[in-house]
Amino acid sequence: MLSALRALLAPFWSYSRERTAAQRDATDKSASPLLVYIVAVLFLVLSILTVDMHRDELRALGLVGGAERINPVFMSP
Repeated sequence: MLSALRALLAPFWSYSRERTAAQRDATDKSASPLLVYIVAVLFLVLSILTVDMHRDELRALGLVGGAERINPVFMSP
């Protein structure tokens, strides 16, 4: 599992190592791919926590499904 995680994150680490000092000092201010990945993951976690905190309000608006049971008539035998 750890090797799979390393393989997934390898392009991000190699990108930062390949940059030379001259490239770092250049006026190019693009964001690092690793930074973009971390921001996306943190945004996803924050979104999940926000939905979890406000589940009752979202259920009242009809935006989140509840734990309603499925009618057995619609289930296969």
